[in-house]
Amino acid sequence: MKKFFITTAILGLSFFSCKKDSNKDDLKVVGKDANGNELVVTEQGDTIPKPTEDSLAVTSEENSVESVALIKNEDDRYDFKYNLEKGKTYPINLTVLTTRNVSDGTQSLKLSNESRKKIDYTVQDYQNGTYTLKVTFRQYSEKLTDPTGKVFSFDTSKNKPSDQMTAMSWQVYKSIIGKSYTMKMNDRGQVISVDGLGTIRSGIESSMKSSLSAEEQKALSEMLKVSLSEEAIKMQFQETMNIYPDKKLKIKESWSDENKVNEGPLKGTSKITRTLESIEEAATKISIKGTQKVSGSETQKMPTPDKKEQTVNLSMNDQSTISGNIYLDTSSGWIKKVDITQKKTVKETIESQGQKQTRTENTTVQTLVN
Repeated sequence: MKKFFITTAILGLSFFSCKKDSNKDDLKVVGKDANGNELVVTEQGDTIPKPTEDSLAVTSEENSVESVALIKNEDDRYDFKYNLEKGKTYPINLTVLTTRNVSDGTQSLKLSNESRKKIDYTVQDYQNGTYTLKVTFRQYSEKLTDPTGKVFSFDTSKNKPSDQMTAMSWQVYKSIIGKSYTMKMNDRGQVISVDGLGTIRSGIESSMKSSLSAEEQKALSEMLKVSLSEEAIKMQFQETMNIYPDKKLKIKESWSDENKVNEGPLKGTSKITRTLESIEEAATKISIKGTQKVSGSETQKMPTPDKKEQTVNLSMNDQSTISGNIYLDTSSGWIKKVDITQKKTVKETIESQGQKQTRTENTTVQTLVN
C-alpha cells in the first residue's frame, strides 16, 4: 500500500505539471476504491483516485515554491541560509581602489593603487548543512602610481613585466593561477576547515627559488605562512561572505558591530551598522554605515647628536567613515554586487624644543565585488 501511494504521488505530480490543460471533470470514472472514492484513468492509462479541487490547488502551490536563501517566517522576519547548487561555480571578482594624499603643510604627495583578483568557488558537495567548496585562483592584477606619476603594474593574464620588482610580484601570483584548495563552510558562511594551502605555498617557494637569495627565500616562506594560512583564509572569506547575522530580521531592521580600541596610548571606538533594506526576487539589499574614532598621545625621550636627550611629544587622531551597499542573490545568497567606500583622515603631530610639525594623510578605499 505504501508503494502504491508513493507511485500515485509521483504520477500525480507529473500529470498536473503537464503543459496540456486538463480538468478533473474530463477524466472518466471507472469505479470506486474500498473507501468509496471514485477512480479515474489518466492519459498514461494508470488508475488513480479522482483529484479534487483542493488536491489540484495544493499540487500547484507546491510546484510554485522555489528554494531561496532568505526565508520568510510567519512573523515577517527573514532567516538566511546559503542555497548553493552542487556542481555550480560561484565567482568572486574583487577590485580595491586606494588613493592616498599625504601632506606636511609645505608639500604633498599622492599615491594610488588598483588591485583586482578573480577567484572561483565550485560546490563539490553538501551534506548535513556543510558545503565543500573547491577554491581556484583565476587572475591577479595590480597597478601602482607613485608620487612622480610613474606607473608600475602587472597582470597574471599578460606577459611578465620588464621591471624587476614588478616581475617578482607577477611571478609569485602567476605561480598560483589555476591552483586550488578545499574549504568547508556551514550554510551561514562560517568556515569550518581549509585544506591544501601547504601545497600552494610550496609551489610558490619552488617557482621563486632561483630568483631569491637564501635569506629572501626564508622571508618569503615566513610571509606565506601568514598570508596563506588557514586563519587568514578564514578571516578574509568570512569578512566578505558571512554578512547576515545569526538571527532573523525584518525589512529595515539593523544590526551593529561595535568595538573598543585600546592599543597602548591609542583609545577609541569603531562601529559598523548594517540594515536589511529590501528583499526582491532577484536581489537582497543590505546597506552599511560605520565610523571609527581613535586618538592618543605619548611622550618619548629621544637621543640627540651630542648624546643628550630631548623630550618629544607625539599625538595621533584617526577619523574614519564607511558607507555602501551589498546586494545578495536572493536565490543562492551569494554576493551579487558590492560597492563600499571607506574614507580615513589621520593627523600626526610631533612637538619638540618649541617646534611643531603636523602630517595629515587622507585615504579613500573603494571596494567593489562582481
